[in-house]
Amino acid sequence: MFGLFGNKKQDHTATINNGEATITVKAGDNLLKAALEAGLAWPHDCRVGSCGTCKCVIKKGKIKALTDFSYVLDGEQLKAGTALACQTVLKTDIEVDVEMGEAPATQLLQLEGKISQVNELTHDIKELVVKCDSSFTREMMAGQYAEISVKDISSPRSYSFAKAPRNEKDGEFSFYIRKVPGGEFTEWLFAEDRVGTPVSLGAPYGQFYHRPLSTQMLCMAGGSGMSAIKAILEECVLEQVERNCIFLFGAQEERDLYCDQEMQSIKEHWHKGYKFEYVTVLSANKEGSPWTGPTGYVTDYFKEAYMDTSVLDLNGAKGYLCGPPTMIDSAIELLKSGGIDEESIYYDKFLDASSIPGGR
Repeated sequence: MFGLFGNKKQDHTATINNGEATITVKAGDNLLKAALEAGLAWPHDCRVGSCGTCKCVIKKGKIKALTDFSYVLDGEQLKAGTALACQTVLKTDIEVDVEMGEAPATQLLQLEGKISQVNELTHDIKELVVKCDSSFTREMMAGQYAEISVKDISSPRSYSFAKAPRNEKDGEFSFYIRKVPGGEFTEWLFAEDRVGTPVSLGAPYGQFYHRPLSTQMLCMAGGSGMSAIKAILEECVLEQVERNCIFLFGAQEERDLYCDQEMQSIKEHWHKGYKFEYVTVLSANKEGSPWTGPTGYVTDYFKEAYMDTSVLDLNGAKGYLCGPPTMIDSAIELLKSGGIDEESIYYDKFLDASSIPGGR
């Protein structure tokens, strides 16, 4: 009986970078969630303990790790007190150091709405459109993502915006969602017509967005990774950015290709003084197919067609990568070998349960 009161969870505070900011972390919330809700530009990407982007150093106080940090952090980092903010809850007040992100902080929105459309894009990718119940100010960037919650699904799912914010209809959000075999949310979505289903939506998250520079822009994507890259390219058209861009999209078969009209529109409306090139590469095209375009892995094709031939000047180039982890990892190593420094490669790995530490 007496122990009941002693076990009551408490809110705690996190003092950041020697007093630059102090935030309250509610009982049960993780450090990253509290920081983002406070409007801080805390670096983050996956928010499930896989990417390491949200890492910070705990200088004082006690925390509880929600997952094993050693999946992502090395021994020296762990010894120095490094933690993953998205997997950290506070046991006491803490002091923490973190290198804040370069992205401007945007207000996190928590919205209620309904699924208004589900459109088939390919045999295993659907466009999901959410219509929100109330009006809101859309302060977010192309390339960022939202967290979607549905009553029948055990935990929220994260999906990138499929359109530049200014291209969305009032109150709507569009997403491209690929069916993951055994995936709880996608199996639910693909099982039957879900139009009208209530959803909760939190946005925006992530630091994958266009950096306004004039050097060569190199984009690669695979599968539903089309969404974030397409949104960024739409924003570039709206801004009429003055830079050349090449976008390579990797798929397995012709049936996996989509958004051809959208890519053609981007090409037609790209800044007239600069070049936009879109290339699709098939890795498992069936024998006898009428396909005459590039084949193989998209990274191999880029190396052979652009790097080995020196057709493309990579000096000062910036990379934008979005898709499955294996593609992203290969592309990062390839671009680094071509002389692009890692700080100039921006990426968003599309993770499913098999990609998350501990198989969560």
